Amino acid sequence: MPSNNQVSAKFWNRFLPYGIYFFIFWYILLCVVNYFNQRPLWNDEECVFLSLKSYTIKQMFTQQLASLQVFPRVYLFLIQAFSRLFDFHILSLRFPSFACMIFAFFIWLRLARYEMENKLEYLTFVLSWCASSMLIYYSSELKQYSMDVLVAALYLLFIFKASRLKQEKQNFIYAAMLLTLPFLGLLSYTAFFFPPIILYNFIVLSRTNKAYLKDIFILGTAFGVSLAVSYTFDMRLRPAGILSTSWQDYFISLKSAGEFFKTFGEGVMNLFVRWFAENPRSIKRLGVVFMIFGMFNLVYSFLKYIKKEHYMIKSLNTISFILFLELLIAGVFQKYPFTVPRTSLFYCPIVLYLTIKGIGALKEFNKYAYAAAQGLF
Repeated sequence: MPSNNQVSAKFWNRFLPYGIYFFIFWYILLCVVNYFNQRPLWNDEECVFLSLKSYTIKQMFTQQLASLQVFPRVYLFLIQAFSRLFDFHILSLRFPSFACMIFAFFIWLRLARYEMENKLEYLTFVLSWCASSMLIYYSSELKQYSMDVLVAALYLLFIFKASRLKQEKQNFIYAAMLLTLPFLGLLSYTAFFFPPIILYNFIVLSRTNKAYLKDIFILGTAFGVSLAVSYTFDMRLRPAGILSTSWQDYFISLKSAGEFFKTFGEGVMNLFVRWFAENPRSIKRLGVVFMIFGMFNLVYSFLKYIKKEHYMIKSLNTISFILFLELLIAGVFQKYPFTVPRTSLFYCPIVLYLTIKGIGALKEFNKYAYAAAQGLF
């Protein structure tokens, strides 16, 4: 007769895939319901809409946006062109955000497959999307945050696939991605966090394979051109000091050691806790417990895997830490708000991954503690 453990394993292997498929469907359904809810445009959306409705193409790329808004101009223009076909109906205004989030979700399902062999952990990852108020809400808002999630997912997919594309000599696809990926910065500012990571990997690889010098040139040139275009037709046109005034409470302060640790602590709390709920406060406080697993895994995984990956940055175990450092540095220099969850929404799936893998690490120490933490999460 089979043992209880064998029966349990057979049960999980048989029914877990159905659970995964169900909750994939459930997340999409939640986003669809949110999208067709057609709630009125709120303040920030109204401010964006002022530019969408009244600006010509020339004005879009040569003037400051209305109501002191910061929004990637090319993406804003694409939303304008699409929604104008439907007389700026509220569903057309929010459809690009909806499409971006759903597309990003499916890419992240694939990314998580690469990193999570344990089906229960994978199920928990999918459940976390269903439980995240922000990953649902921002799938239907006239802002750029769902595009940020999509762009980050596309970059991560390339990092995971780059060596395979190179080995299989899919040169056209490989070169096309090197040329086009940097220009995603015209759709999402978070895109500029990723080319330095890829360039670093190419530099490491070029020490033993000089063919990567050509890749460094292609990607570096495309990255430089995309930055120049973005600066000329977008970032240069922001109102002077808008980041330091509108977001002054959301950067890392260096005024004193106390201010640094205060703003750093608030930023880390927002980055690791606020994805599930703002209210009731009791639910939010529970997230602090699991933040410990995510924060621990952020550092532990990097130190554990950086040498195994031959000092390259090519998995979530190492990429997550580098992105965290980039966000921190950008926050210190007041170039990108560090303590605002919605502007860091692209990092949310990474936090979910870190937390789940951090909980999974408990299995090595005590299976009962792991089962308790996994169940509570």
